[in-house]
Amino acid sequence: MSDSPTVDSNPTPEELPLPPYPDALGHPLTHSFRTMREPLSFRDQLMENHDVARSYFFGAGDIYNLSHPEHLKRVLVTDREAFGKSDDFETAFGEGLVATEGDTWQTQRQLLQPLFTQETIDTYVSSMVEQIHRRTDYWTAGETIDLQREMRRLTLDTLFATLFGRELDLETDSDIHKAAIHLHEWFTPTSYPLPEWVPTPARRRFKHGRSKLQSIAEQLLTEKSADRGFEDDDPDDLLSLLVDLRKQSGKSDILSDTELRDQIVTIVFAGHDTTASTLALALYELSRNEGLRKRFHTEIDSLDSPIDKATLSTLPVTERIVNETLRLYPAVFVVPRITTEPVVMSEYRIPEDKPVWLGIRQVQTDCRFYNDPHTFDPSRWKKDIKSEVPEYAFAPFGGGPRLCIGRQFALTEAKLALAIIGRKFSLDRTDHTEDTEPSNNTHRVPDPPLTADMTLRLTPGTEFYVSNR
Repeated sequence: MSDSPTVDSNPTPEELPLPPYPDALGHPLTHSFRTMREPLSFRDQLMENHDVARSYFFGAGDIYNLSHPEHLKRVLVTDREAFGKSDDFETAFGEGLVATEGDTWQTQRQLLQPLFTQETIDTYVSSMVEQIHRRTDYWTAGETIDLQREMRRLTLDTLFATLFGRELDLETDSDIHKAAIHLHEWFTPTSYPLPEWVPTPARRRFKHGRSKLQSIAEQLLTEKSADRGFEDDDPDDLLSLLVDLRKQSGKSDILSDTELRDQIVTIVFAGHDTTASTLALALYELSRNEGLRKRFHTEIDSLDSPIDKATLSTLPVTERIVNETLRLYPAVFVVPRITTEPVVMSEYRIPEDKPVWLGIRQVQTDCRFYNDPHTFDPSRWKKDIKSEVPEYAFAPFGGGPRLCIGRQFALTEAKLALAIIGRKFSLDRTDHTEDTEPSNNTHRVPDPPLTADMTLRLTPGTEFYVSNR
């Protein structure tokens, strides 16, 4: 990279130039079309020789892109007050944790944090295991499945059962699955940079999905509030805990009905598609690496007891596969922020009220920090890799005070699901024509076939053949 993440002096923003538009990308007016058509390879090329670079998107104007661990640390931790969330997060998710800022966010985070500790999540494990078996028992040896779709169904089943205390029907709740998928359409490359009032097809689908889930959330809240009438009735799901928390506080304004509803929608948004994508991509890599698959199956088969909370800590190969998937294919591959004041980044200025995108994927596949970074190699996690790379060179869940509150839930679910599926089935991709050696051309995204908005996903319709083990 040509840019340095440090500043040699203390110039004022007015004294510094704006970051460059990389020459290799052509005229800035072409950036919009390339971003919409090929968001991943465009960002790879954008940041190839720059840690700080400027791109242009019609409607949003200049976007300031950062891709160095020190930049992530500044934005997420040391200078976080200078980087806020844009208004469209609030427009999309109301008073949910992902959208709020300031004192409101602080209050919500303090209330919710104890509900996502590892100790609390351990109480969900039996329900997680039940839902994973329930969904995968529905598979039949010899059939083909759309892997991304099935992982979405599995993670949503698990989320609703463990956190909301509602078991989804395997067949008749397809409308809920569809609504959950549509939540991510607010952040499609064709929509996200545009003004929030532009009614793109993706945004219309998002609003329909959000409305459906808001209605379900209100129904769940009504049911839970009516059920939580006994002092000796210990809550066994997060929604019951939240309802009890409000009752114990005696202050309805701490967690209003609107806030609780928006938290439910936010949890579905943040905890559903991301974990599904991690699982789908992990299984994809297992399908194309026979040696890795044998090591994985040997580990799973060596267990003489069911996969549960007790055995989860005895699966190092499984854990490395999950970590490597999160490194190479971070579910949220770019984190958006907006400047609240003029800032200096390296030797450039970024004006106030400008969008800043943190390139999580670019940082985690940077050859300065990882050997052979575009190769899927779980063995790199045998050593304490986090101590060998800069802080924030691995940040699939963000960092700082706004570190993803559900990261332990996601990691636990991913390891459980991967292990249970691996014990029961072998999954083989039906079409292996694209399984070639990764290209050295960083401008082209190698296998697996990926689609992206703010979330990396296996391309819908990528089918796998199911075999019993």
